[in-house]
Amino acid sequence: MPLSRDEDARARQLANLRPAPPAPAGHRRSLIHGGHSELLLRDVEREVRELMDALGEGVPVRDRDGGVPPADVPAIERAARSLKRYRHLAGWLDLHGRITEKGEVKPAAELELKAERELASALDALGCSPRSRARLGLDVARAGRFDLAQHWAEQDDRVVDADAHEQDRDVDADAHELRDDTDG
Repeated sequence: MPLSRDEDARARQLANLRPAPPAPAGHRRSLIHGGHSELLLRDVEREVRELMDALGEGVPVRDRDGGVPPADVPAIERAARSLKRYRHLAGWLDLHGRITEKGEVKPAAELELKAERELASALDALGCSPRSRARLGLDVARAGRFDLAQHWAEQDDRVVDADAHEQDRDVDADAHELRDDTDG
């Protein structure tokens, strides 16, 4: 459409071409589910720390002092971040539903399932499920009184005892051969 020759109409047409004023700081008008939002990545340290502390209390493997082994801290952070993302998506979907009016699965629901799988994987890696504890050879009822160093010492004693028994059999076999040689 060409510009009007009428000055008032022309001014209104040109006013429509100016960019809209910027949105106020922190606006969330265009935010849909937030699954890809930078809000999940920004200013979350306090919440992630709280989740890490809570998850750390439930981890079955402990240091001698009863704390979380330093090697497990990155895995706990991964689980905490996964839990935060899952909770965020699940909360939004609880409010807005997982299925569209057309009966289709919402993209946020697919993200929720992906976040749920990631969370399950992260918790599994920490031994926070019955299956993963069994795979790690952990019995939670025994874990509180289990001393790995003592277990290894007992295993070493069994190996030493087995070696000594083997040596005794070798000596007996050698003695038996000597008797056979002298008898024959």
